[in-house]
Amino acid sequence: MGYTRTIDTSNAAPEYKSNTIGIPIWSSVHEEDFTPEMERELRLLIAFEAKLQGNNDSAQGRVGENEIFFHNEFLSGGLQKLWKIKYQEGNNGHQNMQSKLMISRL
Repeated sequence: MGYTRTIDTSNAAPEYKSNTIGIPIWSSVHEEDFTPEMERELRLLIAFEAKLQGNNDSAQGRVGENEIFFHNEFLSGGLQKLWKIKYQEGNNGHQNMQSKLMISRL
């Protein structure tokens, strides 16, 4: 899945577009204009995308490269905290799988 993003100011969501979903409704939206629907959609994306990025970064030996997606102050920092948690889950999942593969080869 190809995507592009930019981390905007503390007051706006990142600009985001992907080959899969195009430009979502929350892309570049100022936090004053954020709706509950936008936040729900964004949380769904985070649950999938952050974990995927964490897994991919771990597999490629570039852990931490995509650990920041949102400005830490955007919407009181909650979305970045969630991103970081899901990103770490992806890292851990890949590392656990690698450990199991090594053990099974013994």
